Amino acid sequence: MYTRKLKELLQTAALSLLLLGFAANITGQTKADLVSNKKTAKVTDRKLRLKSEHSGPVIGIDHPDVIANSNRSGFETGQAVKIDGVYHMFVNEMFERPHRDLRISYWTSNDAVQWKRQSTIVNSVPGRTHTNPRAEVWLTGVVFNEDENAWNIFYVAYRAGNEAKGELPGNDYEGRIWRAKSTVTGRTGIAGPYADMGIVLEPDASSQAWEGQQAVACFNPYKVGNTWYSPYDGHNHVPIGGWPTGLAFAAKLEGPWIRMPEGFNPLPLADVFTENEVVSQLRDGRYLMIYDSFGDQEIGYSLSDDGIHWSRETRVKVQTGKTPWAEPGDHNTRTPLCAIEEEDGTFTVVYTARMKANGKDFYAIGKCVLSWQ
Repeated sequence: MYTRKLKELLQTAALSLLLLGFAANITGQTKADLVSNKKTAKVTDRKLRLKSEHSGPVIGIDHPDVIANSNRSGFETGQAVKIDGVYHMFVNEMFERPHRDLRISYWTSNDAVQWKRQSTIVNSVPGRTHTNPRAEVWLTGVVFNEDENAWNIFYVAYRAGNEAKGELPGNDYEGRIWRAKSTVTGRTGIAGPYADMGIVLEPDASSQAWEGQQAVACFNPYKVGNTWYSPYDGHNHVPIGGWPTGLAFAAKLEGPWIRMPEGFNPLPLADVFTENEVVSQLRDGRYLMIYDSFGDQEIGYSLSDDGIHWSRETRVKVQTGKTPWAEPGDHNTRTPLCAIEEEDGTFTVVYTARMKANGKDFYAIGKCVLSWQ
């Protein structure tokens, strides 16, 4: 007689095969394509390059709303979208210790330069321990769901390491992806408030070896035909590994979400590090994935013809030697929150970066414009 655990594994495998067939039918991929990552996106000669940059941060330590809300360490990860000429940004505020004390806030702007803080969307649960699974909350995805006629946000919640079990108490473990839905329907309901709908992806029997101890990290859904896809990240603390990215898919935004098979995952984007991917479909039909990468004042991006197979990363500078304000080196220019394709064909990019302010680290928000060159 099968054990309950074995039954669960068999059910998961059957569902995975079923959805692989579903995804193949919708996207026009063969099942062989979906379990192989040898196919890659076509790479054109044109690349995204810096067209213009804002001189200094658009939200720094001296911003009135930063001061009024006692945000002492700045910002990291999130997403910005544009609706009817207005930019809407959901971003994590590190109100005390960097990468430790967090809340998710909501800001708006008419030009992506002058920003106004509107509200706090999600608070973390105080007390960073291995028994607190919501000690950190990291917003990674914002998407409108036609089926629900409502905006959804996705965020990662971590616990700290358990030192008694050999884990690192200062590191993040067992990320769980939460989905929250606006209680106000329609596209005008983006401001929320948002209600938690449950966890859509977490460590379980389907976890893959490359995901490591931190996963699941990052989640940013996008649609190809009638199928939802999302990149998700992983990292192993001990022994220390890289920061790879995989792909999951679902028939509905609320799930169930199924990991693409190992062999397809992880995606061949970069050798060591990609994190906090934001995906959008371009007007020419291709898909653009923009993300945190290595490099001085650089971010990374990849392209896909089908939303499934992705090109190797290309890095692009978002600050130049003329007006740099971010610290040099890997991980100082941090996370792009968007690459919004404007009517003139340029891309508005809002991003986080570490700078020195009053002798201390502050993770400010910058803005630049990219274009195809």
